[in-house]
Amino acid sequence: MTARTRPPPPGAEPTSRRAALDSRGPGSAARAEPAAGPDAELVRLRAECARADRDREALRCQLAQVEAERVALRGELADVNQHVARLHDQLLHPQRVESAGTLAAGLAHDMNNVLAAIMGLAEVALDDRLDPRLRSDLEQIVSEAERGAALTRSLLAFSRKGQYRKQVLEIDDTLRDALPLLAHTLPKTIELRCELGAGSVRVDGDPVQLVQVLVNFALNAADAMHGAGVLSLASAVVELESEPARLLALAPGRYVRLRVTDTGSGMDEATRRRIFEPFFTTKPVGKGTGLGLALVWGVVKGHLGAVDVESELGNGTSFSVYLPVTEAPLPAARGNTGLRRDLPADTTILVVDDEPVVRAGITRILERIGYTVLGAADGAEALRAFAAHQVSIGLVVLDMGMPVMDGAECFRQLRRVSGVPVLIATGYALDEQLQTMIAHGAAVIEKPFSSASLLVEVTRLLERRAAARRRAR
Repeated sequence: MTARTRPPPPGAEPTSRRAALDSRGPGSAARAEPAAGPDAELVRLRAECARADRDREALRCQLAQVEAERVALRGELADVNQHVARLHDQLLHPQRVESAGTLAAGLAHDMNNVLAAIMGLAEVALDDRLDPRLRSDLEQIVSEAERGAALTRSLLAFSRKGQYRKQVLEIDDTLRDALPLLAHTLPKTIELRCELGAGSVRVDGDPVQLVQVLVNFALNAADAMHGAGVLSLASAVVELESEPARLLALAPGRYVRLRVTDTGSGMDEATRRRIFEPFFTTKPVGKGTGLGLALVWGVVKGHLGAVDVESELGNGTSFSVYLPVTEAPLPAARGNTGLRRDLPADTTILVVDDEPVVRAGITRILERIGYTVLGAADGAEALRAFAAHQVSIGLVVLDMGMPVMDGAECFRQLRRVSGVPVLIATGYALDEQLQTMIAHGAAVIEKPFSSASLLVEVTRLLERRAAARRRAR
């Protein structure tokens, strides 16, 4: 008989399920369904919060890194802006100097004409028969006009449009010549020291302008020392290698270095960068023009040199001027030049100048010696006068800056028809123009000139013309 299995009573678990549960041991039922209770949800939320905290910390680190990079970039940008500002100042400095130089050259040209007229007429009025007091007054007028001429030469030196009176010289001699002037210029409370170290080394320079450089340095130092301190001058021969020469915009080689050092208040970097700009000054209004060191810059550049400055607030200032050494010999001593009185008395001289007073002064000087003088106010009028009197005209005194036709064009047209001697009388002219005219036989005298200087040049040119005619016979 087949055994029949009875079904479990209602509500009873199946035998197989109960056996499976019994096999897992005590407490297994509590761990079977973890997702079903509130504790499991809390665990999940805690895990998500931990992940969020980790993400937030990572983001905070990234933000800190970005901020550090931003600060670094801001510093780099500030450095770039400062560099751009320095480059901008370096770019504008030559433009400012050039603009001021053009203005100075124009003013100096006009001033030279005024001074030429004053000197010419005052010297014509001088006569041995004059009352001594009147004669003394006239001599004082001439002396003051010569001082004015020195000022215009400084302005032209600054603009580099003047003709330097260069000569080969020993720089130590120039320093010795400057010492008495500096001693009288500076307050007695400033001690002046000098150390000469250049020896017999020579440079090609204008001694008057180089002394003016030293005077300008000294005056600047006196202000910085407030009237009391030590001013030291020193000369030396230095060899500039490629890198130091490059920083000074010079070619490598031998240079004479003039150093002027004071014990004054010094200057900050911003002031040091602008110290050679025209019209820049740290002095109160009315106490300075801002041209002293700008004139130094112009003179040194005109001598193919360089000027450098070292300074620190509270520790004084040191200026160094570098001038190229020359191997040329010193000039031979010149003897006294006497005026010849045996030249033809009937010689006619054509004076060409657009300033009536200047023209009148030159005319009076020449007529007093016995020459016949014709006048012209511009180049075109001069050419017409020369065409009408060519046979008798033995010399032309020619200004450069004139309306209608300037001196350079007048000279070119004169040379097409005649080899007549020409004396260029000018306050300033472009070097290229002058060199071209000199190459074609012209001589130059710089305004304002004394009557003696004019007569020396006139006599020399007429003697040369007379000698050429004698050789041609």
